[in-house]
Amino acid sequence: MRFLSIAYRNICRNKRRSLMTVLAIAVSSVSVLLFGGNLISIIYSLQTGYVRTAGHIHIYKRGYSRFGTANPGAYAMTDYERVLSIVRGDPEVKRKLRAAMPFMMLQGIAGNFKANASQGFTGIGILPSQMTRFMTWDQYHLKVTKADLSLGMGDQDVVDGVIGYGMAENMKLCKELKIEGCADDPAMKKDNAGSGKTVDFSALTDEDFPPETANANIPRLDLLAATSSGVPNVVTMTVHNARRFGSNAQNNGLVVMHLDMAQKLICGRGQPSVTGIMIQLNRTDDMDAVIKRLQQLLPASDYEVKSFGEVSPMYNQTIAMFATTFGFVALIMGVIVLFTTINTMSMSVMERVSEIGTARALGLRRSAIMTQFVAEGFLLGVIGATLGTVLALAASAVINWAELAWTPPDYATPVLLSVHLFLSPFFLPACWLGLIAVTTLSSFFPARNAAHMPIVDALRHH
Repeated sequence: MRFLSIAYRNICRNKRRSLMTVLAIAVSSVSVLLFGGNLISIIYSLQTGYVRTAGHIHIYKRGYSRFGTANPGAYAMTDYERVLSIVRGDPEVKRKLRAAMPFMMLQGIAGNFKANASQGFTGIGILPSQMTRFMTWDQYHLKVTKADLSLGMGDQDVVDGVIGYGMAENMKLCKELKIEGCADDPAMKKDNAGSGKTVDFSALTDEDFPPETANANIPRLDLLAATSSGVPNVVTMTVHNARRFGSNAQNNGLVVMHLDMAQKLICGRGQPSVTGIMIQLNRTDDMDAVIKRLQQLLPASDYEVKSFGEVSPMYNQTIAMFATTFGFVALIMGVIVLFTTINTMSMSVMERVSEIGTARALGLRRSAIMTQFVAEGFLLGVIGATLGTVLALAASAVINWAELAWTPPDYATPVLLSVHLFLSPFFLPACWLGLIAVTTLSSFFPARNAAHMPIVDALRHH
């Protein structure tokens, strides 16, 4: 404490220089904390988006991750109800389980032949009640976007589906779905006026799957896909509503439908199957333990258990990119603090050469001289880092309160710009201690020069 008391008085000798040094450290601290807090917010928002739409863990039939995309029928899971009962019945998994749901992925062609419009689509069959529960996962209490996340469907809506705004515009359903800012193609009226009776694949549904509604005012799409045995099949889906999905690709081509309809389209009259089972946990921290437990419960020869990071490799790649960017910015700020502190402490040493010589002549050891100057650097770091932390906390509160929005690349909806400094428990203390460590180490070199001055030269400096 005696060294810190003397260090504080020495700092106050030249208040202007000490103030500029403290402000430089504080500005660096604010920059690192706000930038890092924003990156942490983006990372956890990204994780929240993945977990809400795809869960933490996927269970597939063995080999699906390598060969299932090209041959989905051969890797379809027919015993999914038994697997679900194993997952939900295990006491260890049950304590950490939030929701579990079978799902089916499919691709095909969607047609609105009343408007002479068709396009390819990617579909997913889900259970609406379970999907609604998935979409409410919020471990980190983040407000990611102002957009409505609910599908608006219930388990009873077996023939209904939800499409994106972009697909609704492509399918000429703007008027029927009452979508604001969406315009039907002007060429549609010209094409309809000059064309006769059109031939399309919607008639294929009449024999096996008659239209579920005779109301012509209700928007519908005819979906064509190949069954698991390779036979073309068609179902008619009533468009429940249109919403803005996260990415432009989803917004322009994703169809979310009831699992029963997806099975009707892909399985036909065959045995119902699914692509896999998605599992959502209460906490992401439990994911590794649950995966390990599921691998014990399910034979490795029959099933594969994947985390959401393995299913979507872009998540880990994005985190690696953000970590590299933050490391580069932190390094730049650290170099600025390093040279600022070295300059300040070097000037302090030059101003006190006679004082150093007198102290050494009175018997003060070199280690004591070094400790004194290192204590000054340490104190400058503590004051600057603390001031920067306080300013960063105030700035983050203002930014989060303002609810500023921005649209990331390939996103269809804007997300909120936010800064969260406490989502990662080690981030704020690590930045604070890191800056103090930089200022302390940078003061070591001037302090060493001061301690090794020849006493005679120091005494006759003036």
